[in-house]
Amino acid sequence: MSWTNRSWEQEDTLYVPKRKVSNRGSQKRPHVIGAYYSPKMLREVEYESLGEYLFYSLLELDPQTVRYYVQPVEVPIPGTNTHGKPSFWPHVSDVLVFREHHVPHLFQVKESTTEVSNAKQIVDEYCKIYAFEKGWQYSVVYPKSIPVVVARNAKFLMGFLKPRKGFDALIPELISRLTFLHSSKIHELARGFQGNMHPLQVLPIIYHLIANCTFAIDINEELNQFSEVMIRSEQSVYTHYLTWGE
Repeated sequence: MSWTNRSWEQEDTLYVPKRKVSNRGSQKRPHVIGAYYSPKMLREVEYESLGEYLFYSLLELDPQTVRYYVQPVEVPIPGTNTHGKPSFWPHVSDVLVFREHHVPHLFQVKESTTEVSNAKQIVDEYCKIYAFEKGWQYSVVYPKSIPVVVARNAKFLMGFLKPRKGFDALIPELISRLTFLHSSKIHELARGFQGNMHPLQVLPIIYHLIANCTFAIDINEELNQFSEVMIRSEQSVYTHYLTWGE
């Protein structure tokens, strides 16, 4: 399924966040809330936990992820009202992801497997049914279970998603050189511009090209100036961490 050349106007309307991010009710289990600017969504994206932030970081860094919507839908969960009569309450799922060549995928992000309870398992079952009826997939993911080095690399690269002043002038030359070389150590690629720019000025541009998926690295290895970088292939090294439930 191809999601390229799509306007997204309909989805932007349908999948606006269904509730506000807040710390309400977190006295017993405090959680971190925040927001970041998403180049893919062209707006701020809010998160309610470090696990959510980590997962959304992987979505930003994955070249196959075209679009994603946080808190996009309300799933009706059957229960009883205060009078003991059957009723429904709305459960807001965490994120709906559109990846190239995949059907839409609804994800529930959880901090750890200790969060699993009978009530939450029931919610997951109804979310799975809801997704199936929409022709989507549904998964529960635990981002904090991924390797520490992957999490560190993802958070580091998030700081280089937005281009800085002066990047445009050097980007075409960097792409041309790496295409010719096929692969290079990051510091060696940066040193190639010595005389025109200090290597330390070139490093942020290289990290930006990694973050926006133009260049590729092995995200399972610690990212630094001695890492090997290459022009990315069709597949993404982030893909494994986005398909746990498939």
